[in-house]
Amino acid sequence: MADVKEMRYIIDTSSILSQKPDENYRRNVYKTLWDRIDYMVESQEIVTCSEIADEVEDESIKVWMTKCKMKVLPIDDEIQDNVCLIVNEVNKNIVDFKANKSSGDVFLIATAQKYGLTVITEEGKNSPKKIPYTCNLLGIRCVNILEFMEENNIGL
Repeated sequence: MADVKEMRYIIDTSSILSQKPDENYRRNVYKTLWDRIDYMVESQEIVTCSEIADEVEDESIKVWMTKCKMKVLPIDDEIQDNVCLIVNEVNKNIVDFKANKSSGDVFLIATAQKYGLTVITEEGKNSPKKIPYTCNLLGIRCVNILEFMEENNIGL
């Protein structure tokens, strides 16, 4: 079992799925990256929240999350309050209320806000409907996989 360290990052579905064989950071090419992410997940430096874990439908990724013992943070009253504040006062565009599904994005941001975590996501930075835009409004650090690699000195 890995040493438990302080939570530093919360990872979005888009970054979790980026390890698949047909994605940008496929595991078979970016072995060093995924070895480090595996270690950081096992040591709880990288976590996720329940809404993001529920979004993952790919069976091989679910197996990976279980194998690495991904810590999944539950949604509590403080996070629910953060969600309400975000969608009502910070950025109404982060949730598509016409869609018939939960938006894990706003819960991810609200969880990052509660725990002071940096968000890892592959979403674009300029759209008001995307995670990085809202994180920026709230002063929450948000990085993509490449930026994560740079700040953690992960080379290929």
